[in-house]
Amino acid sequence: MRFISKYGRFGVQIRPLIQEYYATGATHVLQQSVYAMFEPYKLTPIEREMAVHHWSFNGSYQEQDEVTIVQPDYRIGLFDSEEARVQLGWSEEVEDEVVRTLLDLADRFDDILPVRSMIPPPWPRYDEFRGTPQALVRRLVEDGHDLDAVLTYERDHQKRPKVIEEITKALESGTVELDAEEEVVG
Repeated sequence: MRFISKYGRFGVQIRPLIQEYYATGATHVLQQSVYAMFEPYKLTPIEREMAVHHWSFNGSYQEQDEVTIVQPDYRIGLFDSEEARVQLGWSEEVEDEVVRTLLDLADRFDDILPVRSMIPPPWPRYDEFRGTPQALVRRLVEDGHDLDAVLTYERDHQKRPKVIEEITKALESGTVELDAEEEVVG
């Protein structure tokens, strides 16, 4: 998941370093520290627009013509949990802990903003659909919805593994499977 910050080089400590010290001078690490480090200059245009509309950036630089304002990309930080997991060798549990902590901080403070897709649900009460994942995909296909957009929405908002799996299967095969499973989605 991606997060933007009002500050270009912003860091959040997720988990502190905990060590045991011995009389011999040796140390034993009980818990490794985990940080979420935001970096500037990796924003997509949509993320830049989200940041500019959400926060105000006073005192902007100007180009040499003294009229054109420099985009505030250098002031906006970006953190991508999936990229950090790959680069830092985190497990999925650590990544989930980082995402949960950043979402909590985003709810409590105005310095962090989670990046969610701007794609709306296929219909207003989509999130409340009761039925099997196969029935949901069948309805999506029958109603002519864009499955790629629905898959993006599902991954960003609902995160239901069986629904994501069924939509992916439908996209790959081009057909909808009829299954006798009666497991309810919601």
